Amino acid sequence: MRTMLGNAQTGLRLPVVVLAILLTSVASALAGEDETVVFVCQHGVVNSQIAAAYFNKAAHERALPFRAVSRGIDLYRSVPVRIQDGLALDGLEAANAPQQLAVEDMTAAGGVVAFDKIPAERRAGVNVSYWSGVPLGIDDYETTRDQIVQRIDALIPTLAAAAESAGNKVPLQLQTKIPLGDVRGRIDHLAVDLKRQRLFVAELGNDSVGVVDLAANTVLKTITGLSEPQGVGYEPSTDTLYVADARDGSVRLYEANEYKATGRIELGGDADNIRIDAVGKRVIVGYGDGGLAVIDPATRNKVQSIPLKAHPESFQLEPNGGRIFVNLPDAHAVAVVDTASGKLIANWPMDKGGNFAMTIDRDRGRVLLAYRNPAALAVFSVDGKPIASAETCGDVDDIFIDGRRNRVYVSCGSGYVDVLEIDGSAYRRIARLPTAGGARTSLFVPELDRLLVAVRAGPAGPAAIWVFKPMP
Repeated sequence: MRTMLGNAQTGLRLPVVVLAILLTSVASALAGEDETVVFVCQHGVVNSQIAAAYFNKAAHERALPFRAVSRGIDLYRSVPVRIQDGLALDGLEAANAPQQLAVEDMTAAGGVVAFDKIPAERRAGVNVSYWSGVPLGIDDYETTRDQIVQRIDALIPTLAAAAESAGNKVPLQLQTKIPLGDVRGRIDHLAVDLKRQRLFVAELGNDSVGVVDLAANTVLKTITGLSEPQGVGYEPSTDTLYVADARDGSVRLYEANEYKATGRIELGGDADNIRIDAVGKRVIVGYGDGGLAVIDPATRNKVQSIPLKAHPESFQLEPNGGRIFVNLPDAHAVAVVDTASGKLIANWPMDKGGNFAMTIDRDRGRVLLAYRNPAALAVFSVDGKPIASAETCGDVDDIFIDGRRNRVYVSCGSGYVDVLEIDGSAYRRIARLPTAGGARTSLFVPELDRLLVAVRAGPAGPAAIWVFKPMP
């Protein structure tokens, strides 16, 4: 049975589409076939193309099993350049080549939305939702786009609820997007100040760090004048933000209220990941051609330097175990360091390349890392014994354990977040959710029960933090 879209109702301020969606209409989507929503206007090249393009963008971002197409009551030869240019500014393109509406389009559709009246003989008895009052996009593209996007924003949650109630429950639900402002280029790692509910964003390509108020979903402050910031970390005992700069190899310190600079520690080159050892009251920074710097937050001095065979990427502190596990992708290895002595006590050779991301499963006593060449998740015991492996999306840069739900979250620069379910020693992917190209870095905050994904400016829109809520 098809989805039925009811008649549109227009309020005084915001147009709202009232949808009556029958749950059986998403059965084909659950079997792997997306439901089709048909947008119709007079020639199928202006308003219906705008609506279909933005609908597909919204459905793709939320991993909904719906796809929109554009049709015209009368056939027209091409999409006007003005419409193509307007879509291109938002990284979009026309949904399809101009096509005339056929009776088969109506009867096969999951729903039909029209901007112009469809002749009775072409409706085939199908219910049509009319979006009246929207201006013609060829005359005022921006106004038309904004009105259409408003109506799509009202339509999408109902579609999402229908898909979920039919059994297509996604493990992560996109809750909101927090714009980062005029931030260009690559975004690196994230950290959080739980006390103030503030997120720190290493805006590497912008030479800045964004401070995001997670309670208000807005940027509170931007720290500028940095030098390719890669790592960030909040140290609670001294209420200090640490920022590691790649270009000049420095670690910069800021008091964590007004974010005034309070110090600088020179490491000599390529300062990268930061880990806060809250129990041991230490700050550990990966840097250079191969080293970990241990900083005493009380004195703000480097008190130890641990040599490594290659530049460290992600590294993790063993809880109460006195060891540090360090990814060394250039050496195709994981180094295991004794924290007290600073000595290398084990070296795990890797049979694949690009082991940048790493996390520790504290409950199970496992080390998880992700390769890029080829893309795969690898699971080891803390003694280096292989336990499991699984395929992942490409260009992984962050992995997190959701202990409450027995899941693994993997964020990938290929434009996806993979969700894997842990079942004993088996790791099975249960979802691959679309994000945006280059969105490699993320942060799962168990205390807030949110996965935060850093999305750089590009076809998906301006730079932003996408906030995902784990479900259920």
